[in-house]
Amino acid sequence: MLKKSIKYLTIATVNLIILTALLAFWTDKLELIYNDWVRPLGFLKILAFTAFSLIGMRILVYYFRKKNIQTTSTKLKAAILLTFLVSSYLYVDYSIKFVKNVIVNGQFRNDIADKIKPSNGLANGTAAANLTIREYQVIASMNGFPKLPIEATNIMYDYQYDGILPDYSFTLAYDLPKEMKVDTINYESGDFSKYQTFEFVGNKKRVTYNEGER
Repeated sequence: MLKKSIKYLTIATVNLIILTALLAFWTDKLELIYNDWVRPLGFLKILAFTAFSLIGMRILVYYFRKKNIQTTSTKLKAAILLTFLVSSYLYVDYSIKFVKNVIVNGQFRNDIADKIKPSNGLANGTAAANLTIREYQVIASMNGFPKLPIEATNIMYDYQYDGILPDYSFTLAYDLPKEMKVDTINYESGDFSKYQTFEFVGNKKRVTYNEGER
C-alpha cells in the first residue's frame, strides 16, 4: 500500500518544494522588513494546500479503482493535474508577486530597503529619510501610512510602536512647493493626538505631521 502511495507523495512533495521556493523568491528584503511573519504564514498556507491535494489524490485513487484504470502514466498525469489545480491560486499569486517584486522592481525595492533603518524609541519601528514620492508610495501602501501629494519631495518618516500596548508614534516630514496650500492640525482626544505644522525653508514649504497614542 505504501509502495503504491509513494508516487502520489512524491508529487505532493515536489509541489510543496516548488511553492516554497516561489515563496522564498518573492518575499524580498523590503517585504521582510515590514512583514516578518510572511514566510512562516505562507509556508503554513502551502502545507494546507498540500494536505488538500493529498486528500484529492486519495479520492482520485478511489475513482481509478472504481473505473478499473490501471495505466500508470494516466494515473500520474491525473494526479499532477489535480495537484496543480488545487494549488493554482498559490502559483498565480506567488508568480505575480515574484515578477512584480523581483523581476520588474527588484533594484528599486532594494534601493528602498537600503534607506530603511530601525527606529529608536518604542520596542518596534522603522525610519527612513530622503525618500522620493514613488519610494514613499510603496512604503505607505505596505503600512497604511497617509497619502502625500505627488509634488512631495525629501520625504522622511519615523514610525514606532510598542507591539503589545496600543502606544505608537508616527512622524512624517516632507517638502512642497512654496505656493501649495497646507492645513495646520492641532487635535487631541484622550491618549490620541494629531498635529501638522509647516515652515518655509528657502523656496520650499517644509511640512511636519505627527500622530500618536500614549
